[in-house]
Amino acid sequence: MKLYALLNIFLCFSGTLCAQVINDAATIEFGSKNLSLDQPLLISVVLRDAETRPAVIFPEIKDLEKRSKSATSSISTVDGKKVVIQTITQEYYAVKPGNYLIPEFTMIINGVKLRSEETMAVFSQGAIAAETNAEPAGNSILEQDLGDNDRDIFLSVQTDKKDVYIRQGFALRISLYIAENAPVEMEFYRFNEQLQSILKKLRPVNCWEENVGIEEIVKRRVTIRKRKYTEYNMYQARLFPITSEDIVFPSITLNMLVTDNNGAVNVDRKVVRAFMSRPTKISVRQLPDHPLRDQVAVGQYSLKENLSSKLVYPGESIRYMFKVEGVGNIAAIPDPVTQASSSFDIYPPEKSQVIKRSYQGVIGEKTFDYFVVPRKDGTFALARYFQWIYFDSTKQKYDTLRSSRTLEVKGEDYRLANLSLSGSAGLYDNLESLDSSNESINYKQILKDATNAIVVILLITMIWVFRK
Repeated sequence: MKLYALLNIFLCFSGTLCAQVINDAATIEFGSKNLSLDQPLLISVVLRDAETRPAVIFPEIKDLEKRSKSATSSISTVDGKKVVIQTITQEYYAVKPGNYLIPEFTMIINGVKLRSEETMAVFSQGAIAAETNAEPAGNSILEQDLGDNDRDIFLSVQTDKKDVYIRQGFALRISLYIAENAPVEMEFYRFNEQLQSILKKLRPVNCWEENVGIEEIVKRRVTIRKRKYTEYNMYQARLFPITSEDIVFPSITLNMLVTDNNGAVNVDRKVVRAFMSRPTKISVRQLPDHPLRDQVAVGQYSLKENLSSKLVYPGESIRYMFKVEGVGNIAAIPDPVTQASSSFDIYPPEKSQVIKRSYQGVIGEKTFDYFVVPRKDGTFALARYFQWIYFDSTKQKYDTLRSSRTLEVKGEDYRLANLSLSGSAGLYDNLESLDSSNESINYKQILKDATNAIVVILLITMIWVFRK
């Protein structure tokens, strides 16, 4: 009887623990699995309530080639609580059409094991075939690194621009290129130590860095001057200069372990050989004269907006969403300029943002959600009250995002009609009857506390059974 009771307690205890452990804090997600050759298979790790982005190494998949990686962070506020979602995505490309089996695999993220079931991806020819030997971005820089005579092996520090405005982003990439027919065998030597030393020397102090995140060396095939190379990409990031000083990337050295076959017969000797990059320079330009020159964002942006109601009465609150989206340093986007007025009460906005970082650029959106309370009757163009000034790096001039919405505020007659139809009240109606001490119910926390209480009770019961 005691054994039977103990077994039941153990099963209940195990089930309760499992209920606590199983959650959706981290998941593996796939993009579309029906693709053309010019499209990548996307595999993502999604982390919820993760303030920092962990190191993520995706699996090798037979006959598929790893290429670019991107990292997206989403920060928003829900019921007064900050919610952060991190998404790390790896691209896989196929060389030829066909059905590709993605075997079952596991990944360990922040000490948690994630498992993905076996699945199938189908790549078709499509309208545009993928060019696996395509010229890499910044190919002219690679040709300079290559020199007058084609070299079998060379180290390159690449940037996609040589001239930028202050706060305008540019790409930085460190890669080793080895010709496919190079008569040499080599391997990386103390790579992590070397990479940290290289980055310490290379990272400019006057730049904001948006690191894509590379936890492994990524290979891809490229063609330079009609010769095939394998690129070993070691680091990539987007940098945004925050001062007008020019940026100089000095020459760096990477040591590789090379097999020397020139010694005794049938004896391979490994020696350390150094490869050096060429120094490169980025010219940084100051923005043209403007009262807000030192504050505005730089990039290409557009506006999306939403007004909860176009027709209200004085004292009725409305929500106005001002969303800036585009290409640039999204995290550093300043708040819109709001014009003080006797016609409105405009409260500080709730902010949320989504940022996707990749070698190609930093894109995303930043949302400003305002509560607005009109004070008097009238028709008001919101462009007078909300605007956002930035410098367009493509057009090389300042531009302003202005609201296109119009708000109509009507008086007592409209208010009475509105109340009779909807029964709704204004922001200040029945204020004396509201109890600000009431808190919202957190059902998730209640469930967690109840589960913990059950665990404690089961432990006490188990101890009592043993003592009997």
